[in-house]
Amino acid sequence: MRIFIAITFNEAIKSYLQEVQNEIRSFCYKGNFSLKENFHLTLRFIGEVNPSEIINIQKAMDQGAESSKGFKLELSQLGSFERQNEHLIWIGLKGEVSELNQLYNTVQSELFKIGIPRENKPLKPHITLARRVQIKDSFDDLRKKMIIDHKLIQVDSIVLMESRRINGILTYIPIYEKRLCDKE
Repeated sequence: MRIFIAITFNEAIKSYLQEVQNEIRSFCYKGNFSLKENFHLTLRFIGEVNPSEIINIQKAMDQGAESSKGFKLELSQLGSFERQNEHLIWIGLKGEVSELNQLYNTVQSELFKIGIPRENKPLKPHITLARRVQIKDSFDDLRKKMIIDHKLIQVDSIVLMESRRINGILTYIPIYEKRLCDKE
């Protein structure tokens, strides 16, 4: 199984992200645009695991979530990772990022206890909208033309997702969800 831990979004946020994506398409020759159902924030990519390891990963998620309260993130601006004239286009997140980093570090520590190595890089919170994009003009021109609403995202849980191709379509399947502690 290929898995990762994610923060998922409600339908209103997914619909808005799809609107942004549709506007971006008009500035591109081509690209691989994420499906609406697949929009998420990756908290921790894990990769290939045996199904027998899932229960321990769920327990690590439980431990990590127990020390984190719900928090709010906010859509920020468009960004891009560029490689060989192609872009991975994303929307950044701001808001209660220190709470997000605390959750990330706690989950990392709990996963490390069960033998999953830590990631060596800090979390760069973003939502991938499209991969392998070829832009008609420049990314800077695209970013200037796009107005991103700073919509709020309430984060109340973390979700263990399986990444699988079904009939050739990349599909993210939720297999476990753990709620964060309620705010007092």
